[in-house]
Parts: sequence; C-alpha cells; structure tokens
Amino acid sequence: MNRFSKELLAPHFEKWDLVKEEIEKLYSLKDKEVNTYMEVAIRDYEQLLEYGGSELNERTGNLDALLLPLNGEERLQFVKDRIASHYAYIQLDALYTETKKKAARLFVMKK
Repeated sequence: MNRFSKELLAPHFEKWDLVKEEIEKLYSLKDKEVNTYMEVAIRDYEQLLEYGGSELNERTGNLDALLLPLNGEERLQFVKDRIASHYAYIQLDALYTETKKKAARLFVMKK
C-alpha cells in the first residue's frame, strides 16, 4: 500500500482537526496551557513528517522530509520559537493544510 494514501495518513490529520479548535480557544483566552497543546501538536506533526519518509537533497546534501511543504523547516522552526504566539498556531495550521495537499499529490505520483 502507498504510504501517502488517505487511509494511512488520515489519523494524523484527524488528530490535528480535533485539537486545533481547543488551541484556538486557549489562545483567545490567553491561557498558558496552550503551550502544552502546541508542543503535542508539533510532535505529532514531526511524526507525520517522519512517517512520510525522506530523500537526499542533491543540492544541499541533506535529507529532506518528503511531506514537508515549501520553506517547511523555517516555518516549523518559527512555530517552535514563538509557541506562545497565536501566529505560531496559524503557521502550524497552514503547515498541516499544505502537507495534506502534498501527500495527496505524492499519492497520485507514486501510483
């Protein structure tokens, strides 16, 4: 089975869908507990990237996660560095959305 199939990746995205509303609410209340939720969401996102695998970037010589969107490393670092900021949540939500689209594209390409 293709590792980028909707069925295999769905649990990762469903987990985010369940927690993101709570994170949004905690940010609006300026509740410090949001940091804990964000840390878990970041770990879950990194697990999703690991599951997707990686390949050698010939230009840089680094291993790049296949599911990571454009400028994903910098954007994920922004989320980690500014976890208390609502903008970190917005960026993490965008990363999940773009990763989902990239997974769908990779699924079609790997068929």
